[in-house]
Amino acid sequence: MTLCLTNLTDDQIPIECAGLAPAAFAGQSRDALLRHSLLHGNRKLPLGELFRVEGDPAGDHWTFAGECRNLHGLGTGLTAGTLTVEGSVGPRAGQEMQRGRLEIRGDAGDWLGAEMRGGLIRVRGNAGSHVSAATAGAKRGMSGGTILIDGNVGSEAGLRMRRGLLAIAGSAGANLGYQMLAGTILVFGRCDGAPGTAMRRGTIGIFGSPRPAPLPTFKSGYRGPLPMLRLLESQLAAESFAVDRLPQLAAAVELFHGDFLHSGRGELLLS
Repeated sequence: MTLCLTNLTDDQIPIECAGLAPAAFAGQSRDALLRHSLLHGNRKLPLGELFRVEGDPAGDHWTFAGECRNLHGLGTGLTAGTLTVEGSVGPRAGQEMQRGRLEIRGDAGDWLGAEMRGGLIRVRGNAGSHVSAATAGAKRGMSGGTILIDGNVGSEAGLRMRRGLLAIAGSAGANLGYQMLAGTILVFGRCDGAPGTAMRRGTIGIFGSPRPAPLPTFKSGYRGPLPMLRLLESQLAAESFAVDRLPQLAAAVELFHGDFLHSGRGELLLS
């Protein structure tokens, strides 16, 4: 049975939700969950005062309902199971996530999937800045897993990304893939600013209009069909994500290599 937690707070005071996941309460009773302490601003309160809890915490699917924009760090370090948010959620959702699934049926805040290691994050709306990015002082951002976003994202998505797939059906803000180390970023809308600045390896594909101008430190390497894009079809089709666009893109792209100030082993794909 799915466990449903409905947020009872009607303020914008953040509730720190790191560790609130099925694996952390496996084998524990419903009363233990209700007594579990969460930070509400600078106060520790039992979960039962912040959420209405319905269902059995023993299951591996938890749903969060009500106004959830003040839930910070939901799904941090998630190792198993599914978390579903019936609406929008606050910043740092899915940070350092390892396995499992996080589904957000609204918008996500900043730092979505920051330093993510595995699993799947599916956002049905928009996301803020620094999606899949490295946090301050960290050498690497996302190093595994998949993030699929139906809407737009803010600036610096993919900052120091190391591995994994970030796919954005809408548009992306400035500094996309800045200092990217490896991995794949696909944007089906437009992109603000010069993508791939200081990237070392990895692939960035931008397929919207107007087409961004590559930096002068990128060199054109190929024009024509790119069948490797078809390899992503099955992965994206399982989530019904942008599959209608992939055959067209695989038929005609222009490939640039760069950034030649930083090894030049990255790939920038433009329609």
